Amino acid sequence: MEQYIMPGSAYRKLRAAKSLVQTLYIYGATGFGKTAFVQKTLEKRSHVYLSCGNWRWDERDVPERGTVVLDDLHLLDEPRRELVKRLAADPEIWLILINRSPVPSWLMPEYVNIGFIVISEKDMCLGKKEIQGYLDSLGLSYTKEGLQYLADTAEGNGYIVRHAALRMAEGLSPGPKMYQEIHDAFARYLEEYIMVQWDSELLEFLMEVSVVEEFTLPLAELITANRLVSVMVQKAMETGNFLFENDGMYRLRPVLLHALRKKAQQSLGEEQIKNCRKSAGVWYEMDGQISQALEMYEQSGSQGQIRELLIRNARVNPGAGHYYELRRYYLGMDEEEAAKSPVLMAGLSMLHSMLMDPKKSEYWYEKLSEFAKTAQGGAKREAKSRLCYLDIGLPHRGSRDVLKIMLRAPAMLLDQGISLPEFSVTSNIPSTMNGGKDFCKWSRSDRALARTVGPLVERVLGSYGKGLTKIALGESLYEKGADAFEVLTLLSRGQVETECGGRLEIAFSAVGQRVRMMILQRDIANAGAILDSFQSAAKAQRVMQMLPNIQAMRCRIALYAGDMDAVREWMKAAPDEDKEFITMERYRYFTKARCYLTLGENLKALALLEKLSEYAKLVHRTYVGIEAGLLVAIVRRRLGTEWEPQLKVALDEAESYQFVRVISELGPAILPLLKAHGRDSPWFRQVLEEIQQMSRRYPGYLSPRNAVRENFSSTALEILRLQSEGLSATQIAERLGMKSDNVRYHIKENYRKLGASGKAEAIAAARGLGLL
Repeated sequence: MEQYIMPGSAYRKLRAAKSLVQTLYIYGATGFGKTAFVQKTLEKRSHVYLSCGNWRWDERDVPERGTVVLDDLHLLDEPRRELVKRLAADPEIWLILINRSPVPSWLMPEYVNIGFIVISEKDMCLGKKEIQGYLDSLGLSYTKEGLQYLADTAEGNGYIVRHAALRMAEGLSPGPKMYQEIHDAFARYLEEYIMVQWDSELLEFLMEVSVVEEFTLPLAELITANRLVSVMVQKAMETGNFLFENDGMYRLRPVLLHALRKKAQQSLGEEQIKNCRKSAGVWYEMDGQISQALEMYEQSGSQGQIRELLIRNARVNPGAGHYYELRRYYLGMDEEEAAKSPVLMAGLSMLHSMLMDPKKSEYWYEKLSEFAKTAQGGAKREAKSRLCYLDIGLPHRGSRDVLKIMLRAPAMLLDQGISLPEFSVTSNIPSTMNGGKDFCKWSRSDRALARTVGPLVERVLGSYGKGLTKIALGESLYEKGADAFEVLTLLSRGQVETECGGRLEIAFSAVGQRVRMMILQRDIANAGAILDSFQSAAKAQRVMQMLPNIQAMRCRIALYAGDMDAVREWMKAAPDEDKEFITMERYRYFTKARCYLTLGENLKALALLEKLSEYAKLVHRTYVGIEAGLLVAIVRRRLGTEWEPQLKVALDEAESYQFVRVISELGPAILPLLKAHGRDSPWFRQVLEEIQQMSRRYPGYLSPRNAVRENFSSTALEILRLQSEGLSATQIAERLGMKSDNVRYHIKENYRKLGASGKAEAIAAARGLGLL
């Protein structure tokens, strides 16, 4: 027999079952070596081997005592199930059952009452060490990277490892080329030897649902027009360990999915596959999964459905719609076709503005304007409504004339019977001042505007205006460091108003400011609790587009708490600014920049912040410009380059609005810069006082976490410890028997690594990092 590597976990379980004479149940998908494993372990032991695929054996073939192996249990016909149950209960028989799926329902009573020892697919998986041993036993050479690639892609499947070994013996190295070849060969094997064992109804069901990557029972029912979907799924799960369920979502193994799709092309035909895809698209659209719906419509050639879906999406504001995700479809539309629909023209104008292409945005705005001049009836009203919407909402136009437009809007709405499309104030960012538009300018006259035009704005915005005035005023006052009780009262009352026919995205702004208040008071626990409750509400109301920014806010809480595991976990799902810069992701980008600072990845932080700074200039985003300027100054100082000009511009702008919190929330990261900068005004003194409080509460905030213990020598750490005890450089030199110059060098390096400007900051940062 050829070289064989025993899966250790499976072998230990088999020995336990043998010593106890307890029924052994082995399962796993094709290729995991179940039969070979049993044959190897029993090769020197007398036993009877029977395959359930052989219809000729019966009770007379089973001995009265000894070891009995029943393979291919998924092929067992129903009349012989009772025999298997009797064998499992017979104390004179050591029964070994081999199947492709977990214990089937018909055998569950014996599994529960008698007790089986189960060897699962996981036990049969070949680990990296076992694969290495197998390759070594065959005398094959490999690199460390090649072995790791094989271990990662084989997923423990013995068939794949054996096939890979054969190809390596022919000179091919593990890599994408080999993986694709083996993947295709395995798919052919499944198609030619495994699928032929399934009944035709099950095979057709699986071929039809293979048009999607994963499915729920309702989706499968719509695709297949089969009302017995749950029965088919149960049959599939008992036929083989290739269909997995997680929270109501079913997914096929990738290699089987590939084989099924290939088989479907041959058996079902293109027209039936297109119908399945179109049905899937309908379900995705009804479920709000617009990107997936369009993909299915495109694959089925349903151009009419694509156009209608794009129009429906364009009726929704950017905060609730899917403009970025669908931009390929919008930008790929025939221009003449798009020009027939005022909704599509408005959507294209908005999309190009979001893509920071004001010229193209204004082009479509003019197209829509010309359309409005000649259109009649409902089309004319629709066009005028969209023009008003664009006048208010186009990002690149800023907020300079928004108030004038809103003051004119009621006359248009009442006199001409035109309704304004829904308008996103926040774009799902926890802010009204820095949300869909930048309203910093309004903050200078916040109380007067809230009193005079607040009711009018709420009226124009409809449901998006409920609670807006109070929440916006509360946020403006919070930014300026006003009385906490007044701010909290405004935010709470505004949030209550949103619950009476308003929108959750406006409430998110109130929640965002409340979370910031809790952090300011060093109440991390309550900040997290507030966010947890709001996230539950967002999920309950299916406002799923808000969840990414909720998670970003959760990451910001983790940064203050020093929870680096949570920070690194969030970074895995953070948007990739190098792949594409999406302006709607600005809140998450600023969160990511803070993570970069904390992880010591200063160049990445600077590159991202420069993009945000450029975006702020192009679309007149005052708040974004201030925030980016402050963070750029911090990064540049850490990199040892000029930082004062960026800080001065940001501070000048912030002071002109009397904004405090955008600066003070940066705490110890900004404190040394402000001390070095120097400025004397009541506003600056307030900022400095708050920053010092934040530095005491969160001494490690945004401190580079690459300054871990490994980056400090034992001498450097000892000098830090002695400094924390109050010793001077001279005293430390005497204590450690070092030259004073050497001690001062270590102190300087410690400060640099900790991002500190002096002893107090260094000690605080070191304690925040757990170095002291």
